[in-house]
Amino acid sequence: MRSIPAVSFFVLCLSFAGCVKEDPAWPPTVPVELKLVPKWNGMNFDKNTVYLSAANERVLVQLVRFYLSDIQLTGADGSTVLSRAELFDVTNGATTRSLRMPVGTYANLHFGLGLPADLNHADITDIDPFSPLGNNSGMYWSWSTMYRFLLFDGRFDTDAGSTGTPPYQFSIHTGRDACYRERTVQMNVSAVQADTVRITLNVDIAHFFTDGSSVLAFSQASQSHGEAEALPLAIKLSELAVQAIDPQ
Repeated sequence: MRSIPAVSFFVLCLSFAGCVKEDPAWPPTVPVELKLVPKWNGMNFDKNTVYLSAANERVLVQLVRFYLSDIQLTGADGSTVLSRAELFDVTNGATTRSLRMPVGTYANLHFGLGLPADLNHADITDIDPFSPLGNNSGMYWSWSTMYRFLLFDGRFDTDAGSTGTPPYQFSIHTGRDACYRERTVQMNVSAVQADTVRITLNVDIAHFFTDGSSVLAFSQASQSHGEAEALPLAIKLSELAVQAIDPQ
């Protein structure tokens, strides 16, 4: 039997690959730009500004970094997962992730703040170190073999009338499965071929301190790094922070 020349075989492979990519059974996808914008009571957030929190404390927020996971859209055309996990740092301003989604019409956006149990307890040695869940992310608690979900660091002063840099440090790093929180928000999204879908979420850091009823006061507690005794503080911040993320 006569063999196929190498060049012809290569062209044949390319042709086959092209047919596979155009298989009508595969739903077409479009690019998605997911943008997170930090705010403070609806205004642009500035990490160098000392704000007055809902607890009447002066706060200088110097780090806001967190995971959003199981990011998905749902609607009449079913549901689609945009990403299982993305790491965002909004300390210095807005940040964007490039994703993809199938063509269709959707009515709700669902996401988790932190990581669900299957990701939180994944074997990090099997994960690309440069991925959002990789060891280079700086989010892994090696001592407890799980991840930090939200890093919220800065300085505070319980004297609302003082001036200058707040003298005390706050540092709340949430983690553990008990801190994982989910949220669904209404968001009408229509993904059309040859178009880019743009999804913008505001992260209102002022709302990390209150939802209108519950208030985060550093005079009561300001440190949490996975210790069992500090878990109530981490859970409180998790519940406030997930409600602070809303469509623009």
